[in-house]
Amino acid sequence: MIRNISAGLIFSSLILMSAALSAQTWTPLPNTPNISAYNPSLLTDGRVLVQDGDGSDWWILTPDIKGSYINGTWSQVASTPGFGPLYYASSVLPDGRFFAMGGEYNFGNIGWFNLGNIYDPQKNQWISISAPSAWTQMGDTGSIMLPQGQLLVADPLSNQCVIFNPATSTFGQPFVNGKADGNDEEGLVLLPNGNVLTVDAVNTPNSEIFNSKTLQWSAAGSTINNLVQASTEEIGPMVLRPDGTVICFGGDQHNSIYNTVTKTWTAGPDFPTSTAGQLDCADAPACLLPSGNVIVETSPGFAESGVVFFEWNGTSLTQVPGLPTSASDTSFTGNFLTLPTGEVLFTNQSPAMYMYTSTGQAKSTWYPAITSSPSTVESGSSYVISGTLFNGMSGASAYGDDEQNETNYPQIRITNNKTGHVFYCREFNPSGYMVQTGSTVVSTNFQVPTNIEQGASTIQVVCNGLASAAVPILVGPPVAASKVSTYQGIQISPNNPSLIAGVAGKTYNAESISTSAGQTVSIEADFVLTSSSISSISVTASGAAVSGVTGQVYLYDYTAKNFVILAATNFNANQTSISGSGTGTISRFIGPGNAVRAILRGIIPPRLSNIPFILKANLIQVNA
Repeated sequence: MIRNISAGLIFSSLILMSAALSAQTWTPLPNTPNISAYNPSLLTDGRVLVQDGDGSDWWILTPDIKGSYINGTWSQVASTPGFGPLYYASSVLPDGRFFAMGGEYNFGNIGWFNLGNIYDPQKNQWISISAPSAWTQMGDTGSIMLPQGQLLVADPLSNQCVIFNPATSTFGQPFVNGKADGNDEEGLVLLPNGNVLTVDAVNTPNSEIFNSKTLQWSAAGSTINNLVQASTEEIGPMVLRPDGTVICFGGDQHNSIYNTVTKTWTAGPDFPTSTAGQLDCADAPACLLPSGNVIVETSPGFAESGVVFFEWNGTSLTQVPGLPTSASDTSFTGNFLTLPTGEVLFTNQSPAMYMYTSTGQAKSTWYPAITSSPSTVESGSSYVISGTLFNGMSGASAYGDDEQNETNYPQIRITNNKTGHVFYCREFNPSGYMVQTGSTVVSTNFQVPTNIEQGASTIQVVCNGLASAAVPILVGPPVAASKVSTYQGIQISPNNPSLIAGVAGKTYNAESISTSAGQTVSIEADFVLTSSSISSISVTASGAAVSGVTGQVYLYDYTAKNFVILAATNFNANQTSISGSGTGTISRFIGPGNAVRAILRGIIPPRLSNIPFILKANLIQVNA
């Protein structure tokens, strides 16, 4: 905490001491691994990936069953042989993998390396990737995810950039396209219109905009204040706030503000002088808080000890409490990461890690909202969920070209009503990464974890610590495997005995047996139409189950990527017939190769929930 200010400093209303220091708290994480914790990155399944900086070992923090990261567990995951970088390009990709490229250091050796690896959390496996052939050195490389899901990577040794395609895990051709100066030390921030802002480190005091559609750079005006530390060319972090302004912290004491609506710059308040010297952000982290404030770490000069933390609210800088180690810490080792709980994880290249909690309330217009979600899900299955503001109001976490861990992608969280236990789904392939999208409906995919608890639950979409209103959802078991016998030459899929390759008008015998009380069971038949030019589609199924079991027929919606119920009736011990027709746009029920998927499902009512049962089907027919 700053107690004495140098005589030459005049405090204005723009630099304030925290009026209630107890409002902001730091909580140490217990049982952290003995590593130099660096570059915490939020995976799309709610876990946090952390590197042992300058080393090849990587660790994951998993929240506990109540959703607490403070009480979560640490586990070591696959290592990267030959790749132990420090200060490099990084990003979580649309499919949930983690991208790491470059490295100013590798295992402590400086060398501007062009090595790269991608981590697959599902397989716990790294694969190496090659840099663009012309980039024989890279080092502390900047990167940012563009709205369409491709990664912009900036070469620190030239004014070239390149696009990395996550779908093919390959780079395109490097380009300049009007970039005024080299990329070294320059950070990148995504704007609400989908373009990218940077502050020039050499061409001072100017800024540039990258158009994510045309891939062209253009001038964005003078930053008013010089934001570059002259002796090192270091610049501070840039963070987009919900009000549409970007706070650009300086490598010296100066700060500036970019207004994304008016496209103009204004001077911000300077950092004060502490007892240790003039504070600045020459390599330092910052992070958007749920309240809309931005927390930033400062030092009295580049790599100097004596850090001081501030919150920026759009008008003023307010000093907040420091850590027990602040006097000996320096800002360039720090990293922030906003978590789904609204807390901010702080690491500083040591085993000590902390959780920062602040006060303040987000505006109601900043929260994600769900407009469409499945009413019933099964463990291990994937679904589509739609709504607004899934990518939040900002990329949130920022540092610069040395480290990137933005979080403008959704986390899907399911909470069991009875136990209160929290389960994060694996989110993947969102419709885009645009921020501050207002009422525009966006979507993403999610896979329900296999260890999820069954029963009545709620589902939420979370981004940057802000959670949508909870929506009811029923979590069921996985579809039980069927015992199937062939009839009239119908083919049986060898990979999944519950799938029957059906032929319209043919009948067959199939059984699906519930293996536990209260289990939902299903039999699926897959068809191929002779033409996709149809005006109507319906499913007729006949089967039998113990009296009282509800029978339902479904068609698969290839647009929404879930099954749609067509009709329901009660089974009896004899044969029962169910018919239902698809409504709305019929083409949504036809997949690649004119495929159609139909399901006959049996659901046991609560009064019979202690009775396992057998669902028998002798016909599932699609009429088109």
